[in-house]
Amino acid sequence: MGIVIVVGPPGSGKTTVGTALAERLGTTFRDTDADIAAEAGKPIPEIFIDHGEDHFRALEREAVRRAVAEHDGVLALGGGAVMAEATRKLLTEVPVVHLRVDLAEAVKRTEIDRGRPLLAVNPRATLRRLMDERLPLYREIADIEVDTTGRDVADLAEEIAVKLRTRTVTVDDAETPYPVLIGRGVVERLPEHLGGAARVAVVHTASTAALAERVGSLVPEGVAATLMEIPDAEDGKSIAVAEQCWEALGAEGFTRTDLVVGVGGGAVTDLAGFVAACWLRGVGVVHVPTSLLGAVDAAVGGKTGVNTAAGKNLVGAFHPPRAVLVDLDHFASLPERDLAAGMAEVVKAGFIADPVILELVERDPAAALDPASPVFAELVERAVAMKAGVVAADLKEGGLRAILNYGHTLAHAIEKIEHYRWRHGDAVAVGMVYAAHLGAITGRVDLVERTKAVLAAIGLPTSYEPGRWDEISAVMKIDKKNIGATQRFVLLDALGEAVVVDDVTSEQQRLAYERLTE
Repeated sequence: MGIVIVVGPPGSGKTTVGTALAERLGTTFRDTDADIAAEAGKPIPEIFIDHGEDHFRALEREAVRRAVAEHDGVLALGGGAVMAEATRKLLTEVPVVHLRVDLAEAVKRTEIDRGRPLLAVNPRATLRRLMDERLPLYREIADIEVDTTGRDVADLAEEIAVKLRTRTVTVDDAETPYPVLIGRGVVERLPEHLGGAARVAVVHTASTAALAERVGSLVPEGVAATLMEIPDAEDGKSIAVAEQCWEALGAEGFTRTDLVVGVGGGAVTDLAGFVAACWLRGVGVVHVPTSLLGAVDAAVGGKTGVNTAAGKNLVGAFHPPRAVLVDLDHFASLPERDLAAGMAEVVKAGFIADPVILELVERDPAAALDPASPVFAELVERAVAMKAGVVAADLKEGGLRAILNYGHTLAHAIEKIEHYRWRHGDAVAVGMVYAAHLGAITGRVDLVERTKAVLAAIGLPTSYEPGRWDEISAVMKIDKKNIGATQRFVLLDALGEAVVVDDVTSEQQRLAYERLTE
């Protein structure tokens, strides 16, 4: 499982909690203070008395270096180990858990253990000083912070275990960076992202009502939670539905410091984000996607929108969320057909930027569709990381971000002429095959067969019906990537090298459609 480091001040419970955590994770526990005492052949207080603190710190630095290199499990460090810059640098590449504790509790715990040399004189004042000095250093290196004051040890171990399974991708966009948390149980971390909200509106559909109630129950006492149910799927993405939400926000007295939470698939997060972007010209929003498609695409990147008679997502705003909580537990009950549709966006990420995604899917298609598998979690993380990188470079789709529309030019046209009865992922799958044909026809890389094979391996469609080119072509001419009368397509110069081109002729477009429908 790799190493997990536990740090914290004296009395925070490093040994007690670390031992329980190791048991919870099914691994071993190690303590560098015990290593030092064993190596020196005497207890730590005697090392201080006989040789002084400087000598002990030198032993400690070496003990930490050796343990980090050797140990595979939970490792607790002495409270002052983080004072050494070399030690802090050593811990930058491993998960670090910081155990916090209030002063009164720490004093009570350390009074029981009187073998602490630094606390021999005036323990309360000394402990306060040590905690104040070291807190910034603990936070500098910590990936997880947990307050142990008054907490049950087993509950602490469970909480830390859950957080350790969480993967975090930071979307470092041009405005305010925000985290995408990926793991099991991460919805429980909603309270960390409420800011100063006094009111929370949870936007959901009938199918996510139970989860929305749970989300509403997570807000702390004193924060009012309001549930707002909207129609399911694309029916919920309309100006009329958005207006109903705005009226409800007004009735509840929502201010600029309050928060909207979108709980559902991509349509819900699109609508919730749009509602938040427009209310008072922008309030905070947190997304809790319940579909794979929503998790890797709609909820990440800050694009919000509604559909109109003219087309899909033509009315919207850029409004980055405060956080995205991708709870993998929510995907366990999804039909495989829906998981496959979401995986289309993951595969897209593989073609335009991260070919390792394709290798993972091709190697084990069943694992790619199993939300309990490590492969699934890695695919989600890679797809989100790819999008985060693109968004960071181009928040408002001025250039690079357009590559995220690989396969979407035809996909959006199919969705519109099919009256949005197609799953978005199914349409994107067909759109990627079409884009692959265009790439081959225009003299770029020929990835048609690989595209069809990887999509077919996870049960996605790879062709479309003939005889509808005129309808398709007319819709593609109003694609949002187009500039005036110039049509633009996202194609691949090579695997992982997407480009936006505007020199695809009408004849080439029609030929690609004919090959798609053969």
